[in-house]
Amino acid sequence: MKKLFLFSLAICVSLTVMAQDEPMAVETLNILPKRGMNNEFETAVKAHNVKFHKDGLHKAGLRRVDYGKNAGWYVWVMGPTSYAALDSRPAGKGHDDDWSKTIEPLVEKYGEVSLFNYNADLSYGADILQKSGKYEVWAIDIKRGQYYRFKAIAEKLKKTYESMGTFSFMVFNNQVHTAGGPDVGMLWSFNTYEEWSKTVVPKLSLRKFMVKIAGNVC
Repeated sequence: MKKLFLFSLAICVSLTVMAQDEPMAVETLNILPKRGMNNEFETAVKAHNVKFHKDGLHKAGLRRVDYGKNAGWYVWVMGPTSYAALDSRPAGKGHDDDWSKTIEPLVEKYGEVSLFNYNADLSYGADILQKSGKYEVWAIDIKRGQYYRFKAIAEKLKKTYESMGTFSFMVFNNQVHTAGGPDVGMLWSFNTYEEWSKTVVPKLSLRKFMVKIAGNVC
């Protein structure tokens, strides 16, 4: 099972700035920096984001993958944003030249570009996520005709985390369906690995259930 543990604020950090009845998109780009260039890469991306993606609907951040098959990769995240804002994203010579000159030389290769939609009905704890240092992600490929079962368990999970009031539980629907790509993503916040370790056993039980309705849970 692939788990993504990321070092900085999660992708939902600004969920509260948008109307909850408006669809919210999150764009992600996987990037592998050149060996030994992690610090320079992080610094360059941070500087680029300050220039062109500092706040508002085009706000972006960088997340590091600590474990799983993509360990060592980074995920550049823009959003949450509106779909209309995707049409007016920062672009043009100044933006593109900055990326090409300051970040491109530090990149070994690029990975998948994805677009996710925040599912507010199945999610809880955007405010908690703002204060969390790390999060875990499950990418789930749901078997045909089984989404209703996934939705049912996600609704129960949301109620569980609402009652606890200490961790966030978020659901994102994949808007770009590619071969082998996940249908949904589930995200849990945490702050320390000791804290995370206490949730492993119940999540193993959850995974057994998910395997019954999903073609793949990673």
